Amino acid sequence: MYVTIRSYAATGSVEEIVRHVEALVLPMLKGHPGFQAYWAGRSEEGVFSVSLFDTREHAEAAHEAVRGIVAANLTELLPQPPVVTRGEVLVSA
Repeated sequence: MYVTIRSYAATGSVEEIVRHVEALVLPMLKGHPGFQAYWAGRSEEGVFSVSLFDTREHAEAAHEAVRGIVAANLTELLPQPPVVTRGEVLVSA
């Protein structure tokens, strides 16, 4: 499995960000090849998301699709690119 973690500095309403994620990001990810799971939350610095896919290729393609959605729909709420951490999952429970 392969994970992508995105951390964003949010400048707008977290509730509005959540509405966009539920309406646009989540449906796309659920239909994406290799999708396993998705989580999003609020941190002290802003918001974050965690995506889990079968392979690195699936995760990277989905990440590019998320970037496109954010650029087209969320630039006022998430004006800076995210800090992205990605890698192979070695242990899970």
